[in-house]
Order: sequence, then structure tokens, then C-alpha cells
Amino acid sequence: MRVVVAVCRNELGEVLLAQRAAKAHLGGTWEFPGGKVETGESDEAALARELREEVGLDLPRSAAALFQPLLTRQFNYPDRSLTIVAYTLALNAAQCTLLQGREGQALRWEKPEAISLLPTPAANAPLIAALRWPSCWHITPNFAFNDSASESAVSSWVAERCTLSGVNHGLVLRLPQWPLVAYVALAKRALALTEVVGLPLLLHGDVRACASVGAFGFHASSSQALQWQQQALSKADVLPTGYCLAVATHGADELALAQAVAADWAWLSPVLPTPSHPDAAGLGWAAWAALAQATTLPVYALGGLRQSQVAQARSHGGVGVAGISGF
Repeated sequence: MRVVVAVCRNELGEVLLAQRAAKAHLGGTWEFPGGKVETGESDEAALARELREEVGLDLPRSAAALFQPLLTRQFNYPDRSLTIVAYTLALNAAQCTLLQGREGQALRWEKPEAISLLPTPAANAPLIAALRWPSCWHITPNFAFNDSASESAVSSWVAERCTLSGVNHGLVLRLPQWPLVAYVALAKRALALTEVVGLPLLLHGDVRACASVGAFGFHASSSQALQWQQQALSKADVLPTGYCLAVATHGADELALAQAVAADWAWLSPVLPTPSHPDAAGLGWAAWAALAQATTLPVYALGGLRQSQVAQARSHGGVGVAGISGF
């Protein structure tokens, strides 16, 4: 079954949600308006029809060009399989005042960061992630730890990315060769730079750094996630309250591991061969998509990619892309 949904935004940046009837499948949850694409119907025509039937929004035929692709994702429920294609649609104030739940459903507007606090269908998790989190993550190159010159080089790298415009991005401070004390000191300086411009910063390496640096989240290796799982620990046990957890994965087993430790998202790599691992064959987009779409976790594509490939990643079920040398 092919299903299209509309992520409708108002002029305040809020997103329209509708509540499923209590007796319906996944009753009581909040979702984006939309529905099944009928035979011979285009996605845009289906969305226009569903918005008219569900919330009373009448769009002219020319409005089809206003729908912007966001994400395509396949989900297999016990009783059904769905391909969900999400589009964004900007609404003006006049259009918003005319909306009503024409099937008796409640409607509400929420900021993207607040949607995760509501009960939502599992299939919506990647869509919500695509609205809340950066589409691109810049990961630091492997800066060696030597002296103050090394610290200056990393600080310059962070500062340069704080000046980027037109890119929805975040930073991952990955410095595996650095001792904990030096890493924490540098992370604090990096956080001061990123907070000024509102860039999310992920820490990496020794999880103890999180107690000293109030960053956006932590980028864990698959071996760290495995150790936590073996100790019956999850995100709430190892990270401060409010931290996001991202786990590096390379296949189905590690994706399941990331889910077991309550990761907020997974990095799945490598999509393509990379300069740092020239002998490792990439998964290729088809195999990558099959893995990404077999989990309800939001997934970022990593490995041999550039920032310009966000749309390609999203068409294969990913939330966005991450990179080192390609960025």
C-alpha cells in the first residue's frame, strides 16, 4: 500500500497534526494528514484529495508544485506493509483558519521538537526526525593530539562550520586520539562557538565527557552499544537527561543493537567506498535502503557522501547524511 502524508507548516513553523479515532488502527495517536494513493492517482493528487476530505483544505490544481518531497520509507507491520511518502506544504494564515477535522478528528499545531512528546505511530519516527534534526552532520577529520597547535586546528574547523549558511547541519566532535581531559576542555570551547549560532554538537569517545559538557548528544560506537546492552543499560542509564544518542552501525544486527539501547537514531555505513577505508566495499544505495527501511529507527547515511546527497538519502528512507572528507 502506498500512502502519502502532508507535513503542513504554518507561518510560525508549527506542523499540523490530526488524531486518529479511538477505534481505528493505532487509535488515539497523532499523525500527519494523508492517506492511500488510489490506482492511477499521482502522489500530489492523492494528497490534495486527502487534505480536502480530512481537513477541508481546497487547493488549486497548480498547488501540486508546492508539495516538496521530504522522505520515503517502507514499514512492515504484522498486518500490513506500507510505503510512506512524505511531502511538505507551506500554508498561509488564511488557509490555516479554514482547517477543521471533517471526520470528527481533533487537530493541533505543534513545533517539530514537541511532536516527539505525543503518542505517534512508529512509522512517523523518521519523519519527525527529519523535521527536528539536521539534514547534514559534519564529523571532524582525525586530528592528532600533539600540542596547542592541534587545539587551534580543531577550533578553527569548528569555527569555519559555524559560519556556513543555507545548510541545516550539526557537528560531531570525534577525536579518538585525544585524552579525556584535553577532549573535555576542547569540547567546552567548541560548545561555546556552536551555541552562539544554534548548531547542535555531538560528543564522541569517552561517555564520561557528557557529565562535564552539556552538548546536544553523544555519538556511540557499535562496540560501546554492545557493552551497554550486555550490562542491561540503555540511553537513560549512560547519558545525562536531555542528551540524544546516535549509534554507529554497519548491518542489521547493529541496527537492532542501536534500537535495544534506545538510540534516537543510527548512522548506517558505508554507503559508498571512502578514502579512509579504500578496501571496504560500500553497501550501495539499494542494500543500504533495505537495511534502513527494516528498522523503525531514523537512519543517517554515512560513507563516501556529500552534503548535496540529502535528497538521495531521503528518497531511500534516510533522514539525512553525515560525512568527513566528503564534507
